[in-house]
Amino acid sequence: MTLIVGGLLMVPMWVRFTTLHGPTSFNENRHWLGGSSIFWGGMMGFASLLIVIGVYGHRALLEAGGRSARIGFWLVLAGLGIPALADIALRAAVPPFLMPLAATGLILLAAAHRHDPALPMTCRVALLITGLLLSAAFLMNLVPLETLDRFQWYRLYGILSNVLFGLGWVVFGASLAWKQQAVRSQERSGLRAVPPVSLDDA
Repeated sequence: MTLIVGGLLMVPMWVRFTTLHGPTSFNENRHWLGGSSIFWGGMMGFASLLIVIGVYGHRALLEAGGRSARIGFWLVLAGLGIPALADIALRAAVPPFLMPLAATGLILLAAAHRHDPALPMTCRVALLITGLLLSAAFLMNLVPLETLDRFQWYRLYGILSNVLFGLGWVVFGASLAWKQQAVRSQERSGLRAVPPVSLDDA
């Protein structure tokens, strides 16, 4: 549930931030409720932190894919968790220096669990896509700003790294919750199907 809440929260928080900041690298620095665009950029860290907490809550499942899964798991926690805490502490969105770390971790997790029946196919695809989204968003930073600003790149960057990224975690969390609910229902059905033991049968 934490993953779903964090992913959903990411979308409106990014919309609020980008309307205050503007669509290009130039910060128009509008204000809302007394907070600047820089402040609201930092507040997006709370959504990221919820995602990190949700990922950690599924540690046993995600690390079960072997050594590469464990490496990927901790790369994701570090790549998402450290910037989230920095955003909140500084009340400003920090540069995406650790984005490649999170992207690599997500792709490693997807690859490590590619044949794992315990993790639904939808979850595996969501991990891969979110990793690719972060990779694409980070690569955009390598293009000169004067070129990117012609295409309102800051808004496109946010759609990749915040909106679609957040929705990817919603899909992951919802799919996993549905799988776990289905397993519990099957277990309850199996228990009800077992006939009670009678003393006369002993």
